[in-house]
Amino acid sequence: MNSIRVKFVRGEEVKYISHLDMMKLFERAARRSNLPISYSQGFNPHPNMVFGLPLSVGVTSESEYGDFELSYSMEPSEFLNQYNGNLPDGLKIMDAMDKTTKSNIMATIAAADYEILVSSDKKYGMDFINGTISNIMSKDNIFVSKESKKSKKDVDIRPMIHSLKAMMIYNLENGADHSDIKSNEELISNPFMINYIKGLYKYEPGILSYDVKNLFCISAKLSAGSKSNLKPDLLISAFNLLSNMELKLVKVHRTGLYIERDSRILNPMSQDALS
Repeated sequence: MNSIRVKFVRGEEVKYISHLDMMKLFERAARRSNLPISYSQGFNPHPNMVFGLPLSVGVTSESEYGDFELSYSMEPSEFLNQYNGNLPDGLKIMDAMDKTTKSNIMATIAAADYEILVSSDKKYGMDFINGTISNIMSKDNIFVSKESKKSKKDVDIRPMIHSLKAMMIYNLENGADHSDIKSNEELISNPFMINYIKGLYKYEPGILSYDVKNLFCISAKLSAGSKSNLKPDLLISAFNLLSNMELKLVKVHRTGLYIERDSRILNPMSQDALS
């Protein structure tokens, strides 16, 4: 028996399916592909596949990971090609490698990178945004109210924020037309976000009203996983709390996931993470 780790993309086409439905989708695709995924024992056997940090509904990603236990050995490249032939639009495996470590991807996730697109119906310049970021990064504690199904409590999110930077996408001047929106490709290097911004009306009709004055992209590295997990929406709540801004989430895109091993932060597809 061997194990394969894959890296895959979740695009616009599948961003509204739940994590559970995504797992079922992978299971059905594996059966159609005749892949030798092993199954657990017992009365209710399930495929031995484990995925990394679940995405919130509506979030896209270019950096998702899954571990698959196989009943017999198979070349990772063959596994990738057979799987991709049966996955729907919006899901695509980009890389596959043999995994020898017994640690699964979900248990070892420690951090995540995000591109967070936010809008405002008030005009804010980059000096104000950068001042807010400096204020956040200089604080020892940032308490934000976090709600769960059972309770509501204040959580210190400052230790979960590792880095922040912001880019102005556009600043709407009097008389300008939203149809003139263009992304600044010199500042935004991520092709997923560039394509989304250029096709904003296609992907999210009506998302930008004529009251919107600013569109920003905030890049953030945040703690993630079972030990400590900060979601982008809570980060934006902190922005609004500390600066009296009224930023609204337009789009969240995950660009990276990282695991922790022996106090080191690693790419999940690196040899040190796989062995």
